[in-house]
Amino acid sequence: MITGYNTDIRYRERVFHVQTEDRGVKNPVIESVVYYGGQVIAAKRSTYGDLLAEGKGVPEITKRMDHQHKMMVAAIRAGKLDPKIKQALGDAFGEAEPVTRVYDTGESSLLGQADDDGPSLDEVILDYLTAEAEEEQLELAVEEKAMSPGASCQLALMATSSKTGLPVAGAQVAVKVISTVRDPEVLGTGTTDADGGLQLDLAIPDFGQGAAAVIISASSLIGSAEVKRLL
Repeated sequence: MITGYNTDIRYRERVFHVQTEDRGVKNPVIESVVYYGGQVIAAKRSTYGDLLAEGKGVPEITKRMDHQHKMMVAAIRAGKLDPKIKQALGDAFGEAEPVTRVYDTGESSLLGQADDDGPSLDEVILDYLTAEAEEEQLELAVEEKAMSPGASCQLALMATSSKTGLPVAGAQVAVKVISTVRDPEVLGTGTTDADGGLQLDLAIPDFGQGAAAVIISASSLIGSAEVKRLL
C-alpha cells in the first residue's frame, strides 16, 4: 500500500480537505475523497489493475495517484464540484460563477476539456500547481500495519513541507477516534522529531456494531493537516 496524499483547499471562504489513498494491490483502486467539516462531499475511484497487468510498480502507481489527487484539487478550484458542495451544504453555500467550465467524460477521467471560450484542463491544473508552488503547506503521510476496533496497532507518520519536501520537526500530532456509539476519545498525542517522524502505539476501542473513524491531525508553523481512517 502506497502512502497517500492530503491537501487542504480554501475555496469560497471555506476549507475543503482532499485525501487520496491506494487500497493496495489486492484491491487495486485509487480513491480520492473531498471532505468539508468531516462530511464527504465527493469521491472518485479508479482502478490501476491495468498497470499491474503490464508489470508496472510503485513509481507508475504513485504517478497516477498524484495525477488524480491534483485533478480533484483542480476540480474544486474550477468550480466543478459546486453542485455537490451545494447539495451537501444547502443554500448556505450560495451562488457564484465557477472559474471555468469543465465536463465529465466517463469513469476513466475526472474532468474533460473546457469548451472554446474557457481554459483546458491542463491549463486549470497548471494554474493550481503554480499557486501551490508559491505557498508552503504541511503534508502528512501516515502508515499503519493494521487499524481495527478492539486491537492495538503502531502508527507511523511523517510531516513534510509541500514546498521543499523537507521534514517538519516539532509538529503537534493528535490521534482521536469518533464513533456512532460513544463520545470522541483521544488515543494518543506526540511531536514529530528532527526527521519529521513520529510513532505512536494505539489501542483502538471496540465499538460493537457502531461505525467509527480515526482522525489524525497535525499542526505546525507552516499550517495544519489531517488524515481520516474508517474502521
